[in-house]
Amino acid sequence: MSFSSLGIPEISLRHLKALMYVARLRNLTKAADLLNRSQTAITRAISELESDLGVELFDRSSKGMTPTAHGNILVKRVERVAAEFEAAGEAYINYKKGAQQNNNPVFSMEISYKRLAALIALHDRKDIGAAANLLGITRAAVYSSIRQVESLLDLSIFERSPYGFSSTTFCRVLVRHLKLAFSQLRHAIDELASLDGVMSGHLVVGTLPYTRTYLTPRAINRLMEEHPALQISTREGSYDMLEAELRSGELDLIVGAIRDIDPLDDLKTEQLFEDYLSVIVRKGHPLENKAQLNFADLQIYPWVLPAANSPSRKIFNKLLESAGLAQPENFVETSSLSNVRGLLMDSNRLALLSEHQIYYEKKYGILTALNIKLEGSDRPIGVTLRAHTPPSPAAKLFLEVLRQVSAELVANEDKTRVASLSNFSF
Repeated sequence: MSFSSLGIPEISLRHLKALMYVARLRNLTKAADLLNRSQTAITRAISELESDLGVELFDRSSKGMTPTAHGNILVKRVERVAAEFEAAGEAYINYKKGAQQNNNPVFSMEISYKRLAALIALHDRKDIGAAANLLGITRAAVYSSIRQVESLLDLSIFERSPYGFSSTTFCRVLVRHLKLAFSQLRHAIDELASLDGVMSGHLVVGTLPYTRTYLTPRAINRLMEEHPALQISTREGSYDMLEAELRSGELDLIVGAIRDIDPLDDLKTEQLFEDYLSVIVRKGHPLENKAQLNFADLQIYPWVLPAANSPSRKIFNKLLESAGLAQPENFVETSSLSNVRGLLMDSNRLALLSEHQIYYEKKYGILTALNIKLEGSDRPIGVTLRAHTPPSPAAKLFLEVLRQVSAELVANEDKTRVASLSNFSF
């Protein structure tokens, strides 16, 4: 059975709960009494955790159980795991009037992570067979887990149809809290390893179009040179899709043009630098060497534009409005740089991009920027993270490297281009 594809560490939730109580009370007997388990069961739970993780979690003495440095790291993360389960329980009470979350195994960490893995897999895949294949178990085992969870909740969490399974409103809320809880466990394991001088773990970075050419690849290469044991994955998609994955703990952070975030939101941003948009064309374009261009000069050419609701597209619309021009009739929408490159190379189309996005195309003489300054096209580039949970050790290191690469990028800006553009306006 494999749970790595879902990011679920194979660690007993009941054992982790025992760890948390022993750490709070510093006493096995008191923890056993509160958990209504035998002292032998609690002792075995701690020993199995230590064996699974390969570290000592407590110092034993006549005065009781004191968490070690490794134990303190794990306990802090498990407290956050428990908070996510409690938040899911509160949502359950609000959703199912009259329900009680107290001692419900789904919310009290008394349920097997395997049952919850089946729930998450079915939510993500929407098909019993696909969920079973993902986990390496039988369809019957998936059905059994879902039935048990629904029985404990006295609630249907999936709607069945000939086309598959769709999650109910509460199921989506529950899965989000479960994913956040398991992400805390992943971070805990990474922190335990880093305490012993081993930087390992899996970093998942969401990338927006701006960062995919230079910033993110440069930062990843530099980080991997120093820490080759790290596993790094990137996710590409729209901001809305990446934001949803960040909120559920599937991403560690998003790199790209940052959005305005409500101070009360559970996300936060860090600006790395400001960037400006340019009009990009192929080398040899009729407008390539023309000076004193204005926006009206561009209107006879077809465009390649970013998606309608993207920050870049909104800037484009404001530029047209400021120039008193109508929307172009001939344009293609795409966020794929490879599509933009292909469309520009085979036509006289214009594209709205940052010059950083065509770093290599410009370096090798494939694409270039026109001599026109787009006033008001500045955008903050940075990272978006969860506000209330500390990042993993790998994510912290990646942030440091991102800051370094960003500072170098700004310092090495093409000063000749900046100086020449200052002579043009529209």
